[in-house]
Amino acid sequence: MTSTSQSYPRLAFCSAITPADPAHYLNLRKAGIDTASICLHVSGFEYYKFATIHTQLARKADLVTHAFMITDLLDPFADVTTFFKRFNQLGYDSNAKITVWVNGDKYVADRESKIIEIIDLIAKCHNRENIDLAFFKRDIDDKLYDLSKMPQMINLTIINCEGTGAGIDIAGTWIYTMDFCNEVQVLGYDYYGYYTDDAGYQLSLVDTDYVVQEGDTWYSISRRHGIPLNDLLALNRAIETERVFAGQVVRIA
Repeated sequence: MTSTSQSYPRLAFCSAITPADPAHYLNLRKAGIDTASICLHVSGFEYYKFATIHTQLARKADLVTHAFMITDLLDPFADVTTFFKRFNQLGYDSNAKITVWVNGDKYVADRESKIIEIIDLIAKCHNRENIDLAFFKRDIDDKLYDLSKMPQMINLTIINCEGTGAGIDIAGTWIYTMDFCNEVQVLGYDYYGYYTDDAGYQLSLVDTDYVVQEGDTWYSISRRHGIPLNDLLALNRAIETERVFAGQVVRIA
């Protein structure tokens, strides 16, 4: 019987608050982080100047680069058209993951329909499977957005820097911290390798045990390893409401 304690692959989300310093990006590489998503657009800005320098620094450090936009949902069409100008200018390609980082408020009407509009507009120019949504966990808790009204995304990113996990069972990426080497740096765990294409994380067929990682739930373990949730619970004589803890060994076969 064997078990795995390999941690989840990580990625960096880089924007104006990220140090624009080659040494910072080299430190990310040294820490085993080889993927970055760069902010190319923020609502209200016609030209987000930080996109250029961070794209250049990430590529110079040989990081795989994806892209994200931060939207207040007030003008979906303007957000998408401005984003794509920068996306094309900076040479991002069809394989890049595009993250729609939602940062609206309760005063925005028809929030879910505007998110869907943004996704549909992006999908006219980009593979829908390469589009991701990101939400703050607190906004989901406050019922600002109803995930049941969202399209069934390939991946869902949850920002929950205060928590011990994403806090949303269906999350594929958990943004867990804004600190790295005493600098401001947003980092996420990429549970299923959506951004990092980390196929090497998958267990081999001889593995029968799994060592729980920080942020895991029964649902995420089930999804990651392709085991029906009820079967996983039965293997471990557990119920869905029981919590799992980092370091705990669970049976997966």
